[in-house]
Formats: sequence, C-alpha cells, structure tokens
Amino acid sequence: MARGDFNWIPFTHEFTENDPTLTVQFPIEGTPIDDAYLLITAHNVTFQTHQISINNQELPGDDVVLHSGWQTWMDHIPSGVLHSGTNSITVTRIGNDDFLTKEVVVHWRE
Repeated sequence: MARGDFNWIPFTHEFTENDPTLTVQFPIEGTPIDDAYLLITAHNVTFQTHQISINNQELPGDDVVLHSGWQTWMDHIPSGVLHSGTNSITVTRIGNDDFLTKEVVVHWRE
C-alpha cells in the first residue's frame, strides 16, 4: 500500500505575549530519509526572530520572514530530525510581535 510523504497539519493560532507557543503532534508512517522541508502560512509577521522546532530541535536559519498579509514560507528540515511515528512541531513567538498562523505542511522523502 502506498504511503504519503507529506502531512498537512492544522496550525491555526494567534501568537501573542500571553500565548507565545503552540506545539502540535503529527504522524509519519515509514522511515524519512534525507532532508525535508515545511511550508507554514502566517499573517502579519513583523520580526524574523520567531523559532520553529521539530521534535525539540530548532530549525536553522530564518524560520518565518517579515511580511504583511498572509504568506506561505518554506523552511528546511535537516536530515535526521523527522522519524517514523509521532513527531511534533513547535512555533515560538520571540520578540514583541503578534501574528497568526493557519497551517503547516511537512514533506519528506522515504
């Protein structure tokens, strides 16, 4: 039976001073190999300091870029971060920036 090599993750959240972090779990069937990437949709980001982590490992580089309105941003997931079974994604608001997210797609090679 064929398995997917991506997962759409509902990630609707308003990041504020009082609610700066969201963690969501998602499954992976099979064994991810090589690098992967994620797409995140965010609204009105005014700082580039926000952090995305997968399985408690911070992703390198800028995770969410400055923009007004809705935008989808791609971020690299290094090899070895994803694993078979339950994984988690965390977005943490860093700085004085209120913004929204809508969804995340994680894509890997098997």
